[in-house]
Amino acid sequence: MKLMRASGSGWWPAWPRASLRTYLVAMILLGTLPSVLLMSWQVFSDIKAKQRELDAQLQRSAESLARGIERELTANVEALSILAGDDALQRDDVPAFAASFADQPPVRAGWGGVFLLRPDGQPLFDTVHPGAPPPPGLKLLAQAVHASGRPVVSDLLDGPAGDRFGTAVLVPVRIDGQVRYALGAWLDAGMWQRLLEGAGQPSEGFLSLYDRQRRLIARAAENGPAAAVGQSLPPEAVRWVDGSAAGVKRGERLGGGSTFVAWQNAGYGWGVGVGVEAEPLEARARRAVLATLATATACLMLGVALALWVARRVTQPLRQLATAGPRQPLGAIVVNEITVLRDALVAAEAQEAVARTRLQSKADEFETLFHSIPVGLMVAHDPQCRSVLHNAAMDTLAGPANAAGQVRVLHRGRLLEPAEQPLHRAAASGQAVRGLELELQFPDRPPRHVIAHAAPLLDAAGRPRGAIGALVDISERKLAEARLTHADRRLRESQHLVDLAQEAGHVGFFHYHVGTDTASWTSGHAKLFGLRSKRVEGPLAEWIERIHPEDRPGVRQALARLLRQRAERLTLEFRVAPRDGHTRWLSSRVLMSYAEDGRPLQAIGITVDMTEQKAAEQERAALVEREQAARREAEAASRAKDEFLAMLGHELRNPLSAISSAVEVLNRGGANEALAANARNIIGRQTRHLARLMEDLLDVARVISGKVVLSRQPLELSALVQRLVGTLQLTGQTQQHDVQLALHEVWVDADATRIEQVVNNLLTNALKYTPEGRRIELRLSREDGQVLLEVRDQGLGIPPALLPRVFDLFVQGERTLDRRAGGLGIGLTLVRRLVEMHGGTVGVRSSSEGSTFSVRLPAIEPPALTLQPAREQRLAARQRHVLLVEDNADAMSALRSLLELDGHTVSTATDGVAGLAELLRLRPEVAVIDIGLPGLTGYEVAKRSRAGGHAGRLIALSGYGQGRDVQQALRAGFDAHLVKPVDPEALRKLLAEP
Repeated sequence: MKLMRASGSGWWPAWPRASLRTYLVAMILLGTLPSVLLMSWQVFSDIKAKQRELDAQLQRSAESLARGIERELTANVEALSILAGDDALQRDDVPAFAASFADQPPVRAGWGGVFLLRPDGQPLFDTVHPGAPPPPGLKLLAQAVHASGRPVVSDLLDGPAGDRFGTAVLVPVRIDGQVRYALGAWLDAGMWQRLLEGAGQPSEGFLSLYDRQRRLIARAAENGPAAAVGQSLPPEAVRWVDGSAAGVKRGERLGGGSTFVAWQNAGYGWGVGVGVEAEPLEARARRAVLATLATATACLMLGVALALWVARRVTQPLRQLATAGPRQPLGAIVVNEITVLRDALVAAEAQEAVARTRLQSKADEFETLFHSIPVGLMVAHDPQCRSVLHNAAMDTLAGPANAAGQVRVLHRGRLLEPAEQPLHRAAASGQAVRGLELELQFPDRPPRHVIAHAAPLLDAAGRPRGAIGALVDISERKLAEARLTHADRRLRESQHLVDLAQEAGHVGFFHYHVGTDTASWTSGHAKLFGLRSKRVEGPLAEWIERIHPEDRPGVRQALARLLRQRAERLTLEFRVAPRDGHTRWLSSRVLMSYAEDGRPLQAIGITVDMTEQKAAEQERAALVEREQAARREAEAASRAKDEFLAMLGHELRNPLSAISSAVEVLNRGGANEALAANARNIIGRQTRHLARLMEDLLDVARVISGKVVLSRQPLELSALVQRLVGTLQLTGQTQQHDVQLALHEVWVDADATRIEQVVNNLLTNALKYTPEGRRIELRLSREDGQVLLEVRDQGLGIPPALLPRVFDLFVQGERTLDRRAGGLGIGLTLVRRLVEMHGGTVGVRSSSEGSTFSVRLPAIEPPALTLQPAREQRLAARQRHVLLVEDNADAMSALRSLLELDGHTVSTATDGVAGLAELLRLRPEVAVIDIGLPGLTGYEVAKRSRAGGHAGRLIALSGYGQGRDVQQALRAGFDAHLVKPVDPEALRKLLAEP
């Protein structure tokens, strides 16, 4: 059965094609079947309800029977518990207790007798079987009573003589709180049988009682109980009972057959079962189902017979109407709808005749139109366009239909396959194609341009059965359009060339009419002048106002001169300042035309952006200037370098010359102690001078490279200045000048050593360049949160050309030939760098009356007063054993003599290998080791000696004094580091330390 989309929103099965008789039978079946199904469901529901009712009844019966069994067991336990409290038994008088049962009826009906067992199961007396051994199971029960102290009910037991079944109930006998015996009563199985028979068995059913081992104790059924007592329950029933305390199931019964059985626990491990035979119940259910099915079948067959009879009364006139036609007599018609159908068919025949006449006339009209219209028409009679009909205009335009394969059809230059052409597309897809412009190319004539339309022809089912197409010749129009397009393209190309020239070359054109003071311009010209308006005309003044104010007068004068001289050509260069703020340089070339009487008529011209050219010229000029400045700076640096080398040579030669002369005096002085002492003083002073020169050079290198670490602390600056001036006075350096101090107490956070270096350099610089007898002033004050230090001299001043570079490295002023104001030109550089490291500034003012250097540092508040630590006492000299390792013979000899003069014992070595051997052999207290040794370096000597266990003091000696050099020495194992030339006081201090 197919699925059809209904007029609504869902999908429904399509009705199959069949006879009316079939549909009537199906209608009867569809109408009757729900009733039959409902009846069947009701019958099955009744059967299920009766089954549930039976299950509930069986379960209630089982529960009632279980309660009766439990009450009976409980009553027996209570009776035995009363006997266990007998006075004779509590006195442990077993014979007296046993005698009380002689010639006495049973305490309870159903007791076969009473017995008393020891904890091990041995009987003390038994009223039923005196002297007989108890059943094995009874011993186990006695032991269980003794162990748990609770009553126990046995399973089904064989009699002591093995003649009949029975059960027993045992209770503990407590004497003085201890379980001494187990008192029990025999319960004959017949008592339980009578109890079941008295409970009333269900019709066609049974009652059963079973023990913990799932054996039947009693059973009441139609076939009698004797054969069933002692038998085990079926395995299926055992699984049910073990799995649940209560329930209802269908299963096999003892003796064969099926049964519906309900079971229930009855206490003490026993259970009861209540069941009925399943076969009678199921037979009644089957009979009810068969009766229902028979009734439903009969109803269906009767309905089908009636449907066939009614269908014959309806289908016979319809068949006659279909074969003989509506105008033939049909006999008696008993269905009104058939009569209406016959009348409708008669009316339809009349309408069809009228429509056929009209359709024929329309076809004649269409055929006339088809063959006479000047538009090319074609009709495809099948979706594959195998049969195509052309009119005369179509044959003239595209050729006959059988020659269609020789015509090439192109759309926008692409060749269309037959399946892509409009007629084929409409016939295949069922969709119209409108307004498609095509080019038809023929092998023997010029191509034609057409507009193609195509519409599908659909059948009654809406599927395409062909198509109709039309071609309109537009070749003449396309030719005219081509001519117009070519002309427009040439015009646009010309305009594009102009626009491209204006955009790419920053060019604009203008035209000015003098009589009307009207200027017109191109977009490029407006862009150059920053005119954002869309207007292309305006007065000349609008141009002039856009010119830079500084260039505007010159432009006006040039234009006036052009008109006055009646010149024809003029070139202007000027700046404009558009609104975007970027100044441009423009160059305008003007061509002026005049009337015969000399009156100016118009001007045309071109304006070019020359900003980049001007910028290049300016950059070239600046580059030349920078190149010249760089050359001057390089030449100045070269001169400074040469001067520095010359000064360094001079500064080194002077002390070296003095030292050399002093050494010669010592060599030739003989016993003249005065000459020898003077020579030694000269050597000491010049050596210290050389050390200061080297230290200044190293300081400048460290400061410039940023490797100086400041040790800041609160510092009172006036005390430092007074101390420094006092030192210079003691050395006699200020005795030729009048040094005046104006100091106020000020505090800064600074490195005292570096600030002292700054003040010393400024003051010694003033002493160098101030003639003898003139005044030098030092002022110290606080201004606006800063400390101001001024050093003012009355020298000749600093030349103006030198003043901007006075703090540069190696820069020095003019000095006399004797170079008493000698130096290397690094002092002021060091001053500026140290002051800037402290966050301050340094400046200089100079005139012919002298110079003033000003240092400004951030001021701080005075710190709280603290007790100054006592000055360290000078360590007393101590004689030590010193190992000196030095490869320079003169340096080693001089240093050895110095150490021996101080009273030390000195051993020596001249290379690293020998030094390490002597160090490990002698184990001196102190070893002074040069870093640059042959064989092993000083670092390697220190590392290996420490690895060899040497714990003495190691002092490194090197010509390198950078911070990293000191750290490297300490990492190698040295305890201290000294820079050559050695300061004797520093060496003595290290040797005096413990």
